[in-house]
Amino acid sequence: MKSLKKEEKILLILTIVLAIVSAFVILIKGNIYTVSFDLNGKLYETYNLVVEDSNVVEILDVKVENDKYRVTIKSKQPGKTFVTLHFKDFQMGKAIYVHKSMIITEDTYFGKSSWCEVFPICFTIFLSYILYMLISKYRISVRENLYKYRNITYLWVIIFVSFFALSNFISIFNYNWAYDTINQSISSMASFSMFLFPIALITFIFVTISNIVLIKKEWFSLKNLFGLFMWIFLCVSTFLLDWIYGILFRSQIIDIFNQNWPGPYIYNFVESLIYLSVVYLECVFISTVVIALKAARRIPKFDKDYMIILWCKMRKDWSLTKLLRGRVDKAIDFRDKQLKSIWKDLIFVPSGGKGNDEIISEAEAMKNYLLKKWIDEKNILMEDKATNTYENIKFSNKLIGDKNANIAFSTTNYHVFRAGLLAAEQWLYFEWIWAKAKRYFWINAFIREFVWTLYTEKEKHKKIIACIILLIIFMISVTYFANNI
Repeated sequence: MKSLKKEEKILLILTIVLAIVSAFVILIKGNIYTVSFDLNGKLYETYNLVVEDSNVVEILDVKVENDKYRVTIKSKQPGKTFVTLHFKDFQMGKAIYVHKSMIITEDTYFGKSSWCEVFPICFTIFLSYILYMLISKYRISVRENLYKYRNITYLWVIIFVSFFALSNFISIFNYNWAYDTINQSISSMASFSMFLFPIALITFIFVTISNIVLIKKEWFSLKNLFGLFMWIFLCVSTFLLDWIYGILFRSQIIDIFNQNWPGPYIYNFVESLIYLSVVYLECVFISTVVIALKAARRIPKFDKDYMIILWCKMRKDWSLTKLLRGRVDKAIDFRDKQLKSIWKDLIFVPSGGKGNDEIISEAEAMKNYLLKKWIDEKNILMEDKATNTYENIKFSNKLIGDKNANIAFSTTNYHVFRAGLLAAEQWLYFEWIWAKAKRYFWINAFIREFVWTLYTEKEKHKKIIACIILLIIFMISVTYFANNI
């Protein structure tokens, strides 16, 4: 216990207490259960109540309340039986299971029991504390350093747990224990996916329009269509299961109704995997957008000694593209405002090496542009070896060589967060200014940045997906045993 942090100790204690409370309530109250028969408002004076195996349960009371027949039973020994009401022309029966602990459940082995609502109540309390702990950690983490992958993780887990806690709270009012809880969890993922669908659809429309304009104004490339492909996948996946279900229902290739055969469980596995994957991807995307916007909106202090300008592709005549010129102009604008604010000049560090097909480096092209803007050459320190953003940061910081210097970076809005992450990987924490990109460009570019963050953290995502698959297998195994015991 000494090695655990305070919140972890509280979580452990809370888990133990809630588990004990849940188990105690069910063990004390679970041996008596009221079976309800609803005949849709029709009542019959003459009926016959039959218990298939009287050694398993005994009848304590029979009442008619709210147009329903209520039969109260008590467990006698472990086993399975049926409680049946026989009327003149028909009958109604309910399967009853008595566990070794003498708890009675209805319909399935993991079905409804007396006071079973204690589980979602305790679980909602548990999730609420988890949510409180995650929000606290997220706020602390963002204050410490915004440019961390863990901030994305905290945020998407907060979104997911919030929805799951709300869904769990609603289930309290119609709770049928483990079996229905699992089915409801799958349904909740479907509902969550549908809830997020408008966001996916709106994004898909914007991405489609931006891709059309991008191809028209720039060039055709599969890379420029990547965002479009991803959002087509998300939108189609939201309704894919309904289409599959319709096909299986009509063709009966797989019998999805026979609970004693693997058909429905295979379908449930595919259904759960698709819904959870879509929800997971959408939550991570929303979290990345929120953190990236936070990063882009931050305004550096006017106390900088150096302004590093990150490179991007030049024109064929070795002049600056609008994108790169925007970064340099933003750096100049910041320097002018700093001079006006605190009368302090800074040194520009244009960073970017020379490609195999280039005559001059990006750094030199930016230097030439700075000179045309009347920046004194002594205020320009070129870094012309870097070939990517990671090297931009590493080589520029090494070139400056002053650990106490106040440094800022200039890049484009969609690129701020990824650049900040790469700096944080080197234990360098800088402030950033950003230039605007054309709307048709930055939407697609940001999605590429998002995919890059997914790829960079691929090992973590693989573990999460593996956990999702194991969770799905566990849930489906429970439903299988519930239907076949």
